Amino acid sequence: MLRIKYLAEKLVAVLLLVFRIFPLKKRVIFSSFSGRQYSDSPRAISDYILENYPDIEIVWAFLEPDKFAFDNKTIKKVKYKSLGYIYYTLTSRVYVDNVEIWSALRFRKGQTVIQTWHGGGAYKRVGTDRLDVSDLHKKHSVHKMNRMNIFLSSGKVFTEKVIRGAFDFGGEVLEIGLPRNDRLKKFSTSDIEGIKSKLGVNPDTKLAIYAPTFRNSLELSPYTLDIEKLSCALREKFGGEWTVLLRLHYYMGNKTFLSSAKNTIDVTDYPDMQELLLASDLLITDYSSSMWDFSLMYKPCFLYAVDINEYCGERDFYTKPESWPFPMAYDNDSLCKNITDFNLEEYVKKVANHHKELGSSESGIATKIISERIFKTLNDL
Repeated sequence: MLRIKYLAEKLVAVLLLVFRIFPLKKRVIFSSFSGRQYSDSPRAISDYILENYPDIEIVWAFLEPDKFAFDNKTIKKVKYKSLGYIYYTLTSRVYVDNVEIWSALRFRKGQTVIQTWHGGGAYKRVGTDRLDVSDLHKKHSVHKMNRMNIFLSSGKVFTEKVIRGAFDFGGEVLEIGLPRNDRLKKFSTSDIEGIKSKLGVNPDTKLAIYAPTFRNSLELSPYTLDIEKLSCALREKFGGEWTVLLRLHYYMGNKTFLSSAKNTIDVTDYPDMQELLLASDLLITDYSSSMWDFSLMYKPCFLYAVDINEYCGERDFYTKPESWPFPMAYDNDSLCKNITDFNLEEYVKKVANHHKELGSSESGIATKIISERIFKTLNDL
């Protein structure tokens, strides 16, 4: 079935050559998570361009355009994979995305395709390094990535292991960090209070976010976090009142956490993960690269990894989990003990060393750098 799908996309690619009769325009088209969201690094870049280069034409591609409303009416919306999307994609000077772009698209000479990707650090394996996908899938993944012109990187190890390794990408890599993380490097109390207001949470309430990654089975069975025990441990260790935010990976579709615990909010559909990380005082995850983002603020991060052996066999990792600076637990009791025994001073030192080991390039100005590059590219047309 996979081979038939790829052959069909090759046929579509040939048919799309007709769009080359249209000239390239000084325009940027954005997509985030295959049209699912207005978020992540593409959003950070889009927002910066709107504020600093208001004359640049911007188009966003969404699976459901009607769900997204913009105060700035100059942004055009188009349905992902529609004829309009194809037209704007193949006639825009610049394309910005954060996942593997639809393989039926064949970009033209004169176009610049920027891949921000959606994870930093060097944790779970991707691309050709995955253990759980076929050789045909890996070959196709490399093909899709090598249509890019510029790849953004969170650091030297990510460039080596993922971009040059797993994606076999030979183009230009900008080690400037992820634009989505700029706001995590510099934020204010008012930023946090504003996000808490959106969530309907008291400004004095402390937030812990539980954000596990997906498994191939797409089942909820590995997510056995005991919210009541967790809340008790947080109050005893850090004091104050706590609310736990529950966020599933977008691959999980319409599934929700079935929690009867008090003081929990399901934020799976919240549009901006970085805002949730920014407002949270503590993160609990497993193998998600959200741990990298969160570590930039040096806030406590704990790993709850009940199925690490199975996940290692399914996907495996670039770096050994025991080398990560985040305390790891394999059941609820050990998670609570890790919280009780947590030492912030030691943790900060370990995180700083982790950034050094991975060659972090999180500059805090990635959005500015890549936006200026886009502006120059458009004016060179």
